[in-house]
Amino acid sequence: MAAPEGRPDKEQQQDRVEALGFIICRLDELRQLAASQGLELVGSLLDVAFNESCDAIRRERSSARGEENPQ
Repeated sequence: MAAPEGRPDKEQQQDRVEALGFIICRLDELRQLAASQGLELVGSLLDVAFNESCDAIRRERSSARGEENPQ
């Protein structure tokens, strides 16, 4: 799959990792806020989003390592 507007895939992947890092930080803050206010359902939904974001950043990083070190 080609990168949009001719951007290198590696650069696009780095942008995605940075975006996911930002999202993870905000979700963690929101999870803590929901917990402190006793908003269990909201906290549970934020937990799902947080865990999915953590999985996504692991996949991105793993993919980046695979491209740099082909086996």
